[in-house]
Amino acid sequence: MIKVKDKKDAINKLKELRLNYFPLDVFNVTDKEQIKKFFEKYKAEEYVLRNPNRAKAKFYFVKDYEEAEKLLPKFKEQVTIDVSYRPYKEDIVLVGDIKISNKGYGGGTVDLTARTDSEATNRNIYENPEYNIHASLDEDRVWRIPGFSKIAGYIAEHELYDVIVEFGVYSCKLGIRKENVVISEIRTAF
Repeated sequence: MIKVKDKKDAINKLKELRLNYFPLDVFNVTDKEQIKKFFEKYKAEEYVLRNPNRAKAKFYFVKDYEEAEKLLPKFKEQVTIDVSYRPYKEDIVLVGDIKISNKGYGGGTVDLTARTDSEATNRNIYENPEYNIHASLDEDRVWRIPGFSKIAGYIAEHELYDVIVEFGVYSCKLGIRKENVVISEIRTAF
């Protein structure tokens, strides 16, 4: 069974489980050389800087290393830097949090909070969810949700049962593994 104790552990689990995610890493704010290498390695239109130790903390969008460098003093010891999803928001099929419990054949359940609009983010899905359901996996209504079969298949393939999965399903292939499903975070104990 997967256990995740904090945000840093969640990032490590994404890598360890070889999941598809937008490139990201945690850096000491003083390690400017490694931060610069990240920007050079993962060329993108936009990046996000955030606190790796607090959920719902303030975050900043930047275009390049120079913008990021100016914001590093706003972080105490560490900063998470990741490639932003925003340039791909028109490609969103479904964004949300999902937990599938696998109780054996015919006994699985799903808890899903999600949206299909281009303004959907993992932070705002609870404000006005398009889907907020608890259901059996046998129910047709869950399989009619756009993108549901993709995220359900991804969870099955990677055995992410009984874990809260923050995800995005896109109409194009994105992320480090170039797939339609991109995982933002997995959570269990925090």
